[in-house]
Amino acid sequence: MRQEQARSHIKVLSSSRTGAEKQSAVLQRSGGGRLFVYLPAALLLFAGLTGLGAASLYGGPDSGWYLVIAAPGSTRAQTINLVSAANGRLVQAGRFSNIVIAGSDRPDFPAALRKAGAWLAVAAPPGGGCLDPSTREQSL
Repeated sequence: MRQEQARSHIKVLSSSRTGAEKQSAVLQRSGGGRLFVYLPAALLLFAGLTGLGAASLYGGPDSGWYLVIAAPGSTRAQTINLVSAANGRLVQAGRFSNIVIAGSDRPDFPAALRKAGAWLAVAAPPGGGCLDPSTREQSL
């Protein structure tokens, strides 16, 4: 009997609320209101990162330079040997021992680097941002 009275009381209260109040009450009960607030920021972040990624991958002419990332824990010598095994040359060393910028005129140089053991080989614009500052100053 008490349950029926409580249900009818809830029905009366919910019917007296405006549309905005009902929506607010539903969001508060479901807990989805808090996450919904971050949706515009998440969409802007996704759009911005997508645009930056596309611009960095497809922007500018091919320089013949490639960002090469070897396996984590590789020494600088191992990374340089990987580049020379693919008939390339070292352009600049990265901040970490497994990251270098390598150059070659071979059209299949990225594939040759991957075959030699590189984890990643992508075209890099001249003056890339992941280089060791002391190395960058010496090359300028």
